[in-house]
Order: sequence, then C-alpha cells, then structure tokens
Amino acid sequence: MSLFKKSGYWMLALLLMVNLLAGGLPAVSAPTAHRSLAGPSPPLPQNLDPAKVAAAIKANAEALKAFVWQQRMQLQLKGETKKTTLNQMNYDFNGNLQKTLLSEQPAPDSSPPPSGGRLRGRVKQKVIAKKTGEFKELMEGIASLVKSYTELQPQQLQSALKQAAFSPGQGDMDGSIQIQMANLLQQGDSLTIWIDQGALLFRKIAIVSSYDQKPVTATANYAMLPSGQVYMAQAIVNYPSKEVVVELDNLNYRQGP
Repeated sequence: MSLFKKSGYWMLALLLMVNLLAGGLPAVSAPTAHRSLAGPSPPLPQNLDPAKVAAAIKANAEALKAFVWQQRMQLQLKGETKKTTLNQMNYDFNGNLQKTLLSEQPAPDSSPPPSGGRLRGRVKQKVIAKKTGEFKELMEGIASLVKSYTELQPQQLQSALKQAAFSPGQGDMDGSIQIQMANLLQQGDSLTIWIDQGALLFRKIAIVSSYDQKPVTATANYAMLPSGQVYMAQAIVNYPSKEVVVELDNLNYRQGP
C-alpha cells in the first residue's frame, strides 16, 4: 500500500498551495506599511502607490467571489504523479471559500491490503506508517515556511521594503514593476513580486527559501479573465532534495448562479 493512497496525507500537500491563494501579500497590499516606514521611503516607481495597489487588490478579490471555478492539484514525487484531485471552488453568501471534490486519482484506500501473512503484513504497515509520518512532518514544515512569507509582521515588512530593489519587469513580465526583497526570514532568502503597472495587480510572485537547510521555491503566476479580473492561474512548490513538486491550477472560471 502506497502512502500516497491516503487522502489524509494528500490534504497536507494541499496546504502548500492554499497559502499562495491569499488576495494579496502584506508586502504590497498593506497601505499602512508605506506610511509608517522609519526614515526615507524607498524610491517607488511612478503609479506604484501602495494605497492604490491595496485598493485594486481588494476590489479584484471581491469581484472574484462572484465566480465558480475548478482547482486541480497534482503531487509529484521523483517525476511521477502520485496524486491528482479536482475540486469545484466557490464563495458562499458569507464570503467563505467552499470546496467540493469532483474527482481524485487514485481513489483513497484503493490499494489492496498487504500480502504475505499476518506478521509480514503488520511489519509492512508499520513501515508505511513511519514513512507517512515522516512525509507528513515534511509537508507541514514546508507549508508553514511558505505561509510565513504571506504573513510578514509590519516590522519585517518595513525593514525589507527599505532595502527592496525596484526594477522594470523583463520578458514576459514586460509592463510590470519588479519588487525584490531579500533576507526577510532567513539569510539569503528572497521574495519577489511583479505588479502590473496598469492594473496594479499581481503578475507573479516568487519565493526562494530553505527548509532543513535545503532549497525550497514557490512561484505563483497570474492571468486575467475576459471580464478583467486577475486570478492566480498556477502555483508550484518545489523541494528538490526530496524530488517533491506540488502544482495547483485554477481553471474554467464562470459567473456563479
């Protein structure tokens, strides 16, 4: 029995991506951050007023609540897809995000029971339980790490913004402003945000950090609906040390009932 057959384990991997789905990172969306900076403010590019960015992000997030969409999640280990789920997503009347499972491959608990006798079966189950526990700890740790970059404290934010590098977006990020912050939570880490100069909304977010002294990267790419709202189209978390990749795609948006 593979530990990836267990739906409870799969939900841990889900945490990694959900943390990238917030309406905006505090580093850009909090209007008070710009006003409360101690000392001279960083030279912000033209039209990149934090208050305006915050307002645009909030309005966009509210507009997206009128949509129903699908969210596909894939977990890969050593290049092999171990689990895929498809959920329908929507907000209820109270503004809470709801999730309805549409499909799951492989189905939970679909593998046959261990063979080879009762004693051998118990030993195998203990080995599986140990591996499951170790992977659970790994996934929870990485989830916590990624989440910490979306919940920066005001003093961390202010310090990072004072040292942030602002530059025009290049290549497929043309038309955006790149904001790169370094050494936020760990020495050598970075949080880079690309904001569209026209819409004042996210184009891309990239996190480079480490877990257990090994590299972790998380990226989120955004796209625009025909109606003008910007949504997170794809997010990927990569932990090369264990050859683990979690990918999330949001697709098939439509106006809700």
